[in-house]
Amino acid sequence: MTKKEVSMSELFFDLVFVYVLSTINHTVEHISSNLVSLESLGKTFMLFLVFFAIWTYRTFLVNRFFQKKWYQYVFLFVDMFLILLLSKSINNDFQETFTPFVLTTAIIFLSLFIQYIINYRLHSELGTLKLILTYTTGLLTAIVFSIISIYLSPIKNFWVYFIGIFLLAFLPGILYKTSQEKPVYFTHLTERLSLFIILLFGEGIVGMIDTVENLNLNMNDILSFIVIISLFIIYTLHYKYNLTEDLQNSTGFKVAYIHLFIIYSLDFIFMIMNKSLSGEEILSAEFSGYVIAFFVFLLAILIDSQFHKNHKNIILMITIVLINSLICLFLKEMIYIIILELLTISYICYLYIQPSSKSI
Repeated sequence: MTKKEVSMSELFFDLVFVYVLSTINHTVEHISSNLVSLESLGKTFMLFLVFFAIWTYRTFLVNRFFQKKWYQYVFLFVDMFLILLLSKSINNDFQETFTPFVLTTAIIFLSLFIQYIINYRLHSELGTLKLILTYTTGLLTAIVFSIISIYLSPIKNFWVYFIGIFLLAFLPGILYKTSQEKPVYFTHLTERLSLFIILLFGEGIVGMIDTVENLNLNMNDILSFIVIISLFIIYTLHYKYNLTEDLQNSTGFKVAYIHLFIIYSLDFIFMIMNKSLSGEEILSAEFSGYVIAFFVFLLAILIDSQFHKNHKNIILMITIVLINSLICLFLKEMIYIIILELLTISYICYLYIQPSSKSI
């Protein structure tokens, strides 16, 4: 399989998604004073899943079919415009903008549906009918559930729409065998994911700096910055040692779905961190949510690492992360949690660079 490079237009497209995540975060902050309330978590995850599903469907489409044709660029920029419109439909009162939000997502799903059909008809050698049917079925299902949800009463409409989005996001993974005949360009996929993560880290740094006023830095500001850099380093090591080697027969679903947890947990870490640095009171449940998000982020990286390489120290690393998280759950001061996190990340990074892993 020849190497496929990430295009500039794809990076441009990803910038829009990072902006959307930032918009979701600002919206969630106004849903409830408790960022880990069931309402906040439920709406955040649903919104996040909508954009993640759109991103993965378009990424897998580009990965297999993108040939730098004029009509592909037209669809790309149309989708980008629709996604920006969709971001303006995000509101802390979800029911207030439910109809325009759902209709816009249905139009985006229809656009992707048409693109899969057109690209397959023009470049059938790059895919199979089974593969195309899997993706188009997911998109059609989401469109149908979206339209039905518009005519339902509040609460019911949310759950019907959520079910449609859930099926959309995970149907290709459930029917993964249909993708095995035409595997993805693995290094292209992992490069897209890693660049998206880098953009997200950049957004996290900018969000942290926004909380600093008149250069009045304190120890929390400095340590939080170091934590973000440390998380960036450990992800970079993960990419360098595990995701740069091409896998010839990969469907890409494992790495994509694991990155769902990596991105969601990282975004949640930034939200709690920014609330703390803004001087707002952090509730006990939010401390726990922050610690759990940190645990999920590191655990997802370690699990993804093990899928690609046989790490001799994997059990030790998972144990260290687990013990750190259990201790942090009993701490109620962010500065102490951050110090423990830095110690944990430092040791995990040290184990990562040891010559103790071999390819499988």
